[in-house]
Amino acid sequence: MLFDWDGTLVNSHPLNFRGLSRACARWGLMLNESFYTSRIGTSGAELISELAAATGTHVPIDEVVAQCLDLILDEIAELQTYQPVVQLAETLHGRLPLAIASGGARRAVHAGLDATGLRPLFTDVITGEDAPRGKPDPGLFLLTAARLAVAPARCLVYEDSTEGVQAAKAAGMDVVDVRCFRT
Repeated sequence: MLFDWDGTLVNSHPLNFRGLSRACARWGLMLNESFYTSRIGTSGAELISELAAATGTHVPIDEVVAQCLDLILDEIAELQTYQPVVQLAETLHGRLPLAIASGGARRAVHAGLDATGLRPLFTDVITGEDAPRGKPDPGLFLLTAARLAVAPARCLVYEDSTEGVQAAKAAGMDVVDVRCFRT
């Protein structure tokens, strides 16, 4: 079983939005929540590039992403879980190999796993730094399946974004869109 992190196991979107909007503001970019929400599943670097291009502003993308990550990590203790998905992972723990397959930053995912106490549930954690392209490219999921030594066709992915669902299907995996579990 493969679980996305942001928006699937944890409600990281408020933290991510605050961190990204504050980092962007330092460079004169105003990020509104509707623009951010419409691009959930897009990497921070891609979102910043798109925002900068739309405003005709040049910013050092890597530096803005690094500042955003620092701001997120400052608030990581506030991270909240999505209990229906966490309960599923807890039920499956020890019965099936479980892994995180997240396009997020390694430092943020690992810090979040520690802050929520979820780390012991997962055999492996694969993040955006481990794959050459982000979702909807299937590479992240294929790499995770290989690390678990499970054929892609035998994997079930839990995801919350259109890009993630597309990536799972492109990898030949079944997928559950967890957005239906939110209340």
